[in-house]
Amino acid sequence: MNWKRPLKQIDPGFGITLLITLIAVWAFLSNPSLPQETDAELHIFRLAELSRLVHGGEFYPRWASNFYYGFGYPIFNYYAPLSYYTGLLFEFLLGVSVVTAVKLTFILAILSGGIGMYGFVRDNWGRPAGYVATAVYLYAPYIHYIDPHARGVLPESFALGLFPMALWMLDRLRRKATARRWLTAVFFTAAIILSHNLMALLLFAILLAWTIWQAANDGWKPARTPIAALFFAVGLSAFFWLPIGLERNAVNLNTLIGAGDNYDFHTHFLSIYEMLRPTIFLDWGDVQPLFHFNVGVAQWVLSGMGVAAILIRRAKEAAHAAFFAIAAAVLLLMMLPVSAFLWESIPVLPFFQFPWRLLGATAVILAILAGIGTEAILRTLPSSRAAMGATAVLVALPLILGLPLSQPLPHPKFGDVFPLRVFLIERKGRWLGTTSTADYVPATVDNIPRANDDFARGFYDNTPLDRVNRPSLPADAAVTSHELSPLHFQYQIEAETPFLLRLFLFDFPGWHVQIDGDIVETELGLPEGFIVVPVPSGTHLVDVRFGSTPARDLAWAISGFSLLLTLLFGWKCRGSRAERAKQKKWGGTDWIVLAVIGGITAVTLLILQPIGALHYQSTGDIAEPAENSIAADFGEQIHIIGYDTSAATAQPGDTIKVTLYDKAERPLTFDYQSFIHVLAADGTLVAQSDHLNPGSFPTRRWPTDKYIRDEHQFTLPPSLPVGTYTVKTGFWVQSDGWRLPLFDESGQQIDDGTVLFQLTVKNER
Repeated sequence: MNWKRPLKQIDPGFGITLLITLIAVWAFLSNPSLPQETDAELHIFRLAELSRLVHGGEFYPRWASNFYYGFGYPIFNYYAPLSYYTGLLFEFLLGVSVVTAVKLTFILAILSGGIGMYGFVRDNWGRPAGYVATAVYLYAPYIHYIDPHARGVLPESFALGLFPMALWMLDRLRRKATARRWLTAVFFTAAIILSHNLMALLLFAILLAWTIWQAANDGWKPARTPIAALFFAVGLSAFFWLPIGLERNAVNLNTLIGAGDNYDFHTHFLSIYEMLRPTIFLDWGDVQPLFHFNVGVAQWVLSGMGVAAILIRRAKEAAHAAFFAIAAAVLLLMMLPVSAFLWESIPVLPFFQFPWRLLGATAVILAILAGIGTEAILRTLPSSRAAMGATAVLVALPLILGLPLSQPLPHPKFGDVFPLRVFLIERKGRWLGTTSTADYVPATVDNIPRANDDFARGFYDNTPLDRVNRPSLPADAAVTSHELSPLHFQYQIEAETPFLLRLFLFDFPGWHVQIDGDIVETELGLPEGFIVVPVPSGTHLVDVRFGSTPARDLAWAISGFSLLLTLLFGWKCRGSRAERAKQKKWGGTDWIVLAVIGGITAVTLLILQPIGALHYQSTGDIAEPAENSIAADFGEQIHIIGYDTSAATAQPGDTIKVTLYDKAERPLTFDYQSFIHVLAADGTLVAQSDHLNPGSFPTRRWPTDKYIRDEHQFTLPPSLPVGTYTVKTGFWVQSDGWRLPLFDESGQQIDDGTVLFQLTVKNER
């Protein structure tokens, strides 16, 4: 076989694309672990549970049997599975740990996004534009840092990484229907649906709108195949999404929508200032380094060039390009408070919880617009040498401006992942079942039961859990437990009288119980929602197994039928051959881009990162990002070392933000609450802010080597008289009502709060 021929058909520009991704993936390659205070921790434990179930013979489990104190719950029936199965593939094939498997899945998402972005923009606006679009996309703050590192949201990052690839495959299919293009378009679109519940809705809507836009501009004929691919992808993924719809009332989903809390979309809109502000350096001395939910300066500047090119009719493929300008405007508008009425009117939107989630899709659209603008600019330049230099500058700009987010806070080794560790974390109350709002708990559970140490003994002994509620057994009953698989249990029973076999197992559609081979109707143990099996007297074999339901059978049938039709259509297209675009040999532009990107990457990874030039490193009682430094010692337990304020002068009715920089001086044994009081001259309280957990961390979990940012917000009364007011802060214990004392340098108590600043209130309206 002649290997040179297929290699010659590969665009060498993909090599530069991979080089552009290197800084973006380096944090995962160089960091020995993943953080334990972001969603990445949850995804590690979910992957570990899935691995345990698959190793036990449950190849598509919808039930996580070890979660929720071991009572189990159906998270895998409702949560998109593809990123976990991708991690599982890494674990199986490479023999790596689940932590490494999660890291590799993050890396795969970054590589997929970069390659897909380059391919799509290159095919439409040329190779140089593809380089620029790739850099703009990969180093957008949300894609580069916020989603994968600050939030650690593996499924969402994976869906966003697949989105450019799906768009590219659909675009190729639009040009010419071949078997390869058809299959890749269907499977990549289905992969998005299987990666993240909410992103699937948004990204699929964009893909559908894009194909309809193409049909409106180019006619129905070239667009019908991509539209068919989209709907075949929906059918292919029905095994996942259809049971969610048909069994949505079987679990509690109301907690996914907040009211005035962290999950209330009203509290997460962005301002134009926030979106356009520059990226800041991360502080490794901060427990949760501060960042902005910004678009990125390079991103809005370069995409603005694309919008300008469209408006002045200098953009290539102008009708095609206009779609992305409109999509960007809609996405940006939906993140602003002015769109609140839409979030309130469209039922599905509140489930997105955070309007700033749209920054991910926005990054894709803005990158394409940057590529459009790049092509328009290069076409107007007087010489090829000028075009080469301009391309290098435009590719370098997003990389350089993205460097402050290129070195996330390193974390210690994650440690071994095992069921007991999950149980102990649940016991501490950090979360239950890797979710924090009781979502996906069976609707029949009226009160979530407490952990049962006798039942959980198997976690400590590393043996299967004995799910029999043995204290409830009658004296004449003997029950022997056997776990045949993680979701299949048998109980050998001998009893002189009929009794109720109570199991520490949440009831949910799919649990099937047989006695001596005959199906029996179970009862519901309230208020916990446990399975209760009526057992007659005598010797019996009770078989409890998690299986299918009519909704799941229907879903699998639709997916199977869709797969068959997808393959048949691919077979029908097998003779079609798309014309291969002749790949240009490397020219001056490619070499100069390679040199510039290689130079930036080498300097970053070999010099700037090792010497710590790309981040702050606050130590001791200093918070480098703080605008104001103070030294307030509260009981030799907590020091306030700095603060920021949005205003020292305000008007009645204004809202003021104050950020405290707190540091634990020793391991804390109490969970303290923080307060900010605005006091009149006579000591009257006129406004305040209280936090149950300062900085969203219970103080007993505060480390002693990093500070905590405690962000407060209070609103002045509209009728507040003009004058000077004192802003004071401190800590107290809500359960007992006492405050931490404020000490002076000699260790003597001088107050129970410290003054931050004087607030001047003027009425200039």
